[in-house]
Amino acid sequence: MTFRISIAWPVFVLDDSDARIAWFRQRVPQAVFAKTASEARHILEVTAFRIVFLDHDLGFLDAADPNRLHHNGKEVARYLAIKKFQGIVVIHSLNEVGAEVMHRYLPEAHVEPYGTFDIALV
Repeated sequence: MTFRISIAWPVFVLDDSDARIAWFRQRVPQAVFAKTASEARHILEVTAFRIVFLDHDLGFLDAADPNRLHHNGKEVARYLAIKKFQGIVVIHSLNEVGAEVMHRYLPEAHVEPYGTFDIALV
């Protein structure tokens, strides 16, 4: 799958991996990035985005305990659901359990694990 994104769209990416951030930055240079849930929430409070890419695991504890509710992608997904975010959400986590919970908060979101999609600016 390829997500076609207008170069004019404001894009947000939540991910803690420098390698994945570099991958996104190469494809969407105008994107805004956060590595933590608290940083993401702050950015999302003050800036409007058209498309948001969300990872779940933002530290080793998230992979070890999929029931953690804070400091990971679930916290940001809940925030977007509460705020009734109207843009496009892509959950790109490789953590299937975490992504499934995030999808319950955001049922309209696309669940596309990192590595299974590409991005093209139009």
